[in-house]
Amino acid sequence: MLRNTLAAALLFIPAIAMAQTETAPKPAPAPAAERYVDAMNWPASEAGMERFEKLTEHLSGAFSAICGDTFCEGDYGNLRPMELRCSVDSTKGTMKQCLWTFAGSYTQINGKSGAVQVNAKLFKCKLALAKDTPVESFYEALMSSKEPLEVKLPMTRKTVFDGLNACL
Repeated sequence: MLRNTLAAALLFIPAIAMAQTETAPKPAPAPAAERYVDAMNWPASEAGMERFEKLTEHLSGAFSAICGDTFCEGDYGNLRPMELRCSVDSTKGTMKQCLWTFAGSYTQINGKSGAVQVNAKLFKCKLALAKDTPVESFYEALMSSKEPLEVKLPMTRKTVFDGLNACL
């Protein structure tokens, strides 16, 4: 009887110990860092927000200054810049893509019903960035000019204006 009790104890005690270690909660794995981040979050979360907002204001002001003589002469005479967003490859510190959206509309009155009819359009314009454009070169080129739409983007022969001209 003593042997049976000892044998049972030797079998069950390790099984109980194993069961306890298997049911213990495991720590959650650390979240993987995203490779591409918003330029506003480069080099860290919200660290580039003020800088990027200044760039956006600079470009939007330049667009407003030339709009009436260029892009705003057609059906969409009221084009407005909506939002500029850029992605950064956080492993290299380089620009991946920039997309600048614009909205425009035109209206007409239906002569029979009096209804105002609206034709609205959203334009999604890519900036012609070179592959692996350093973030600092991008900012330096655009912020250092009074006419940022006319400046050649780093490592290219293209300007922001060229991209807008093809898009709008």
